[in-house]
Amino acid sequence: MRRPTHVVIGAACLAVALAAVGCGGHTVTKKDVVARANGICITALHSMREVPPPAGTAGLADYLAKVLPIVEKEAKDTEALPRPAQGRAVLDRYVTAVSATATEYRQLATAARNGDGAAVSHGLATLRASPAPALAARYGLTRCNASAGTGVS
Repeated sequence: MRRPTHVVIGAACLAVALAAVGCGGHTVTKKDVVARANGICITALHSMREVPPPAGTAGLADYLAKVLPIVEKEAKDTEALPRPAQGRAVLDRYVTAVSATATEYRQLATAARNGDGAAVSHGLATLRASPAPALAARYGLTRCNASAGTGVS
């Protein structure tokens, strides 16, 4: 038995519509990513501010051991952000910079644990020079200019 043409066309249109909206979702926009990224940064910043800063270099290793998981989660969550076409190049550079910050924190924690003052100084300088805050601002993130590196830089 042959189906009426309008039923076949209607089914095809429905399938296309469902595929386009992702079964109830919507296309992720830059505005969506900005909101998510700002949330990630606010959470990281609040968590880092709950850790008392070290009293000099003696407590730096313990401090870094406490904040490293926060920075690593921020980097992981940032890497998981969707990448809409609008501003993708800047967002990609920002994500890379946040990931590099987490790597620098790991190296800084190791240097502090080992008592390597020169490596600690280098790590702190690298964190202060991170392009992440400037890239965040350039992408339109209003809450991501202080979370990466806040605690020790």
